[in-house]
Amino acid sequence: MEGRGRRGPIPADIRFGRRMRERRMMVGMSQTDLGAALGVTFQQIQKYERGTNRVSAGTLQMLAATLRVPITYFFDGQAAENDQPTIGEGQDAERQDESLRLQEISTLLIQEGNLDSIYRRVLDVAIKLMSADMGSMQRFYPEQRELRLLAWKGFDSYSAAFWERVHLKSASTCGAALSVRHRVIVPDVEASDFMAGTVDLHAYRQSGIRAVQSTPLVSRSGQLLGMISTHWRKPHQPTERAFRLFDVLARQAADLIERTQVEEALRESEQRFRWFASIVESSEDAIVSKDIVGIITTWNTGAERLFGYTSDEIVGKPVTFLIPSDRHTEERTILERISRGGRIENYETVRRRKDGSLIDVSLTISPLRNAEGKIVGASKIARDITRRKCAERHERMLKAELYHRVMNSLARVALLATSCRRDTGSIDEFARSLDGRIHSIAAAHRLLSQGEGHGVGLAALVHNQLAPHAAEANITLRGTELMLTPLAIQAMGMVLHELATNAAKYGALSVLTGQVSVSWDRRQDGSDAANLMLVWREFGGPRIAAQVKSGYGTRLIRELVPYELGGTVDLEFAPEGVSCRIEFPLHVSEAAVTQAGNNTLREDHLLWSPEQAGSAACWTT
Repeated sequence: MEGRGRRGPIPADIRFGRRMRERRMMVGMSQTDLGAALGVTFQQIQKYERGTNRVSAGTLQMLAATLRVPITYFFDGQAAENDQPTIGEGQDAERQDESLRLQEISTLLIQEGNLDSIYRRVLDVAIKLMSADMGSMQRFYPEQRELRLLAWKGFDSYSAAFWERVHLKSASTCGAALSVRHRVIVPDVEASDFMAGTVDLHAYRQSGIRAVQSTPLVSRSGQLLGMISTHWRKPHQPTERAFRLFDVLARQAADLIERTQVEEALRESEQRFRWFASIVESSEDAIVSKDIVGIITTWNTGAERLFGYTSDEIVGKPVTFLIPSDRHTEERTILERISRGGRIENYETVRRRKDGSLIDVSLTISPLRNAEGKIVGASKIARDITRRKCAERHERMLKAELYHRVMNSLARVALLATSCRRDTGSIDEFARSLDGRIHSIAAAHRLLSQGEGHGVGLAALVHNQLAPHAAEANITLRGTELMLTPLAIQAMGMVLHELATNAAKYGALSVLTGQVSVSWDRRQDGSDAANLMLVWREFGGPRIAAQVKSGYGTRLIRELVPYELGGTVDLEFAPEGVSCRIEFPLHVSEAAVTQAGNNTLREDHLLWSPEQAGSAACWTT
């Protein structure tokens, strides 16, 4: 039989069909009656009798029993008379034995059993039917275009290893039969032209083989499945009758291999399905399938966790249960695209949980097709991206805050530069003044970065700004522990810097005997709101003249707190020393004391450590 496509009738099948028709008519059965007895249609009986369809091993056994003949009847050349086929008395026992062997193989094929054992049994019968000394059975692997040994009998270990795999170019009979796709018979290997001088001939000699035939095992659709071969130790020409019986066995062997392949494919498919089902069920993502009109058909545990519905609650419901009303047009667009065979990847949208809350998800949707390739639905994977979306929003907020702070800082630096230029008489003085004020702003930002932008304690800010001017217990701090917002920290940092700088240049911190006291407290204004009250006082410094020139620092102290914090400033240059009273409203977060319930005042003295001068961390209480 040439090619791998659907085969036409072969002489053995035509002869089988003719014998089947003769016997059916002899016993007076119609095609319909016989079909009913075998469990097939009368059209199938017609195909059997034409030789266009091959009878399976199980059907063959039923056919022989229904027409009351042995299986060998359909493959003998003689016609039957009356109810029994006429066979010579000398041949009766032999033919009955052959028939029993074939019926035994048919029974084995119908029953479940050990495949290796069945292969060996088929080979035993093949050797008996062909009066051979040895035999082999092989399976064809189309991707590798080679035959692989399934079972063998009578070979030595060398021969079995040599013919373990046989390719198209092999000079053996099975290689030749594989190439031409029909039976190849070599009555004497020593006289074979295509074997002369080949390693295959040497292998035949090593195994003591002089004659060999190889018959392809072909499925009912004409697909090559394997090869069955028999070998003789002496030159031998098999008879036509032997081949008729052997062809029945070959057909049974082909059915066995085909059934094995189908069962293997089914097991692999079931295994893949179990793996796939396990993956789907254990996935953290929601995996949902729906039909072509959007009705949910499957629902995994990931979907239960994400959306809150159990499988019993949601399967059979429209997928729009999960979609906010303002996004229903999305589903129509998705279904239209899926129906055209399109795929949707990483589509970010919003879906609704069972409790009504909304959740950010990323969808990947693929069309589902049936066995004919028609699109019948869609498979959807929904991944929770709420955390990522929150992180993105937080990042955008931080970028906006950073931009705002940078622009504000640059504007302040520009204003500082302009003010310092007006209030200083030389370049050196300008540089010192500008450098000090920029360092003050930088120190406030450093505190904010250490607090991750959420706020800084007022005590830390005061320590930070006064630390560069502290000597032996010349500064006293007293106040509750309060947290200030970033805006209040920056404003108060600049104010404290100007007060400290002025004290260091002209006031109490310019002499060894001078003292600075800073105290603060929360003050209720009669409602739930609270104000911060901070008081700066200087003692023991040089006496202050009645008239004090008002420069940039003075203007900043008096104007910055009202402008940015909505507070008030009372700055007084008394002869005994500067005093400054600052009051501004606290936000809710600022009004909270760090240690709940601890409203007591604490008095600290800044101590100077010469080896660590210049660092805010070096001042201890």
